[in-house]
Amino acid sequence: MKNKLIVTGALAAVAAIAPATTASAHIDVAVKSVKSHTDRADSALDRAVSLYERNADRRGSRELARSRRELGKATAEAAKLRRNARSENGRANAARAQALVADQQDENVEQLVGMLDEVSGKVENTVAKAALADTRGRDKAIAIITALLERGVSEKAETGLLRALTALSTDRVDEVVEEAKALVGGDVARSGKRTVARTVGANVRSQSKAAAKLAELIADPDMPAASKPGLQRAYDAVMAEHGGAAFILARLSDRMPAFVRSFVEQIITQARSDAQGMRENRPTPPTGGPGSAPMGPGSTPTGPGSTPTGPGSTPTAPGSTPTPPAGPFGG
Repeated sequence: MKNKLIVTGALAAVAAIAPATTASAHIDVAVKSVKSHTDRADSALDRAVSLYERNADRRGSRELARSRRELGKATAEAAKLRRNARSENGRANAARAQALVADQQDENVEQLVGMLDEVSGKVENTVAKAALADTRGRDKAIAIITALLERGVSEKAETGLLRALTALSTDRVDEVVEEAKALVGGDVARSGKRTVARTVGANVRSQSKAAAKLAELIADPDMPAASKPGLQRAYDAVMAEHGGAAFILARLSDRMPAFVRSFVEQIITQARSDAQGMRENRPTPPTGGPGSAPMGPGSTPTGPGSTPTGPGSTPTAPGSTPTPPAGPFGG
């Protein structure tokens, strides 16, 4: 998927510079174990998709359950590394492990939503809930990686992890397209659509929070200057993608059933408002280097839906949550 090679390459660069001590070797084995679990989770999900497409739902569900178990093991091992991280190298490895989990969750979301039209009933609910869980898990992982970076890792490890963080924060448009298609089409049942609507909301909120994390890193004087133009470009990409998400959802919202439309309209409003807030609170770009030219007043990123909201609109802080109506959309 979109970010897989970027994240894997960035994490390989981090691994290459890890000191070859006995303790670090033990930690590296633990990181490799996390990757082994995420690789097995990925392969099992691919098999599940293939089986569902052939109407072999029972076998597909077994592979989906295997994928979720392997992802759960990877998550648990990454959490253990994080709890035991007491040095720069330990924090770097904990962040690597967390990024591997987030990378798999990132890949899963679009794949899971995309196969909703191949399943039905309880299986459809299971698939939709897995997509929601991975969207939220990726959000949590971004926060964890940022916190570990702020606590301090080696400068070389920091560079690779910042690239991984950037990849996880951006390139969400295809996900939104798949989610919007699931909400519009007739192949996904009422319960599944409700869960997908919550996933769209989680996706939008997650990316707003990611923008705030990127802004913190840009403003952090301890971050290497060479990394800041890339972080700035990532922030601008998130800002543009937010407008794009609002554009896509607005174009399709009239075709969505009434029981999800009002919630999606709140998401659209929030995405537009957050994008405007990002423009108005855009961190001061670093001087020099590619991508560092400041944006003038009223300038907007390119991309569909990136125009600011109309006169009199009041932007809210990025990451704020639309208030869902009473019913099934909360949480």
